[in-house]
Amino acid sequence: MKKLLGFLLLVQSVLLSAEAMAQGLPAPSYWKNERGSELFVWSTNGGVLQGTFTNHAQGFACQGIPYPASGSVSPTGLYFVVTFAQCNSFTRWVGTIKGSQMPTSWTLFYVDNKGKPRKLKGADIFRRVW
Repeated sequence: MKKLLGFLLLVQSVLLSAEAMAQGLPAPSYWKNERGSELFVWSTNGGVLQGTFTNHAQGFACQGIPYPASGSVSPTGLYFVVTFAQCNSFTRWVGTIKGSQMPTSWTLFYVDNKGKPRKLKGADIFRRVW
């Protein structure tokens, strides 16, 4: 009986730690990257990320406007997408959560001045502010 109780307690602790890992992205939370852009995470219910992203990166358009951010978060990582409607573009970030840091790679999809679809790639490290 004691062995069974010990086993059940072990299983419960493993399940609780797995659940805590799945919630590695706290909500609400506020993140800022090295370019000064801001990500507000409002919800991660059921692994669905919802928030807003405000671009402050020099050399890029659509600055200072909060746009909806949506995506997914799991124990192994996350992604989110922001559509910059006024700039006819969208960006996808893919990354991991490492404590108070979120290293990501991004791909910006846009239409150039000749009407051709283009993409640009880069990386950001978001740091949790609160």
